[in-house]
Amino acid sequence: MNDQLSWDKFFEFSKNVNFPSEVKDFNRLIAHTNNYFAISGYGAFTPGYVVVITKEFIPSFSLIKNNQLEELHYFLEILKKVIKKIYKRKTVLFEHGMCACLGGLDRAHLHIMSINPKIKNSSIKKSINTVLEKRKAGIKHIIYNGYKLENRHDINTILDYRKKNRDKNDKIKVIGKLLKLNNIKNFKIEKWPFATLKHVKKGGHYVYFKTDNEETSFLTKYNFETQLGREIVFDLESHDKSFKEKYKRLILHNPWQWQNNICEENILKTIKDFKIELRNYYKKNEKKFNIKIL
Repeated sequence: MNDQLSWDKFFEFSKNVNFPSEVKDFNRLIAHTNNYFAISGYGAFTPGYVVVITKEFIPSFSLIKNNQLEELHYFLEILKKVIKKIYKRKTVLFEHGMCACLGGLDRAHLHIMSINPKIKNSSIKKSINTVLEKRKAGIKHIIYNGYKLENRHDINTILDYRKKNRDKNDKIKVIGKLLKLNNIKNFKIEKWPFATLKHVKKGGHYVYFKTDNEETSFLTKYNFETQLGREIVFDLESHDKSFKEKYKRLILHNPWQWQNNICEENILKTIKDFKIELRNYYKKNEKKFNIKIL
């Protein structure tokens, strides 16, 4: 299996590159600690998008060792401080634990994306519920004119059509209930990642979504498909006029799919910004957990 988040490959292809002029698979490494490393992420539609990954090949952060937790939180806080200082923006953290995002057993990875600091908690709640509604989260399947449909795209198409047209001749039965933010808070957010350990050992998936406010954060056992966190952030940002104009093509075509636009310019800028700021930071502060800036 090809490990697309391989620590060895990122280190090999990034150690001799200071500020890359083009994006390649493994030249996006920014910094690393004893057990984790940070790269600039694909699909960087907001500035300062980084992904923190475990050097060890494990599928979720719930499986890290107890003595590695302080190091993880320390690394995340440093990266968040860089985003706040350089871009003057808030941050959202999210992990899709056990998601097999890359088509197989993936290395545990956590996303850090920036959001407009003026965004209110009510807007974040609204975006979360909007995305859950778009995905018809909680609806197991529908029976439409005698046919059982389980594919999310089919369910979306039929329910959206019925909502707009109100065809009384259609016979439809919905199995399940549409979920909202308050329905998906299954674990204590402050206990991430170990709160999900028993669930993971039984083969369960989870999603961790953390803002700077407990009301708009959640740690859920529901097996959402990948890209949920990115889709929520995209929905939040899409209400900004300049953002909507810049990414109007993405908005029209599956906005949460980074494959449609990796945002190369933002990736290269993020690598440069983080390396410069982290180097300045460690000139003035005591090093901890063997953090190294490439």
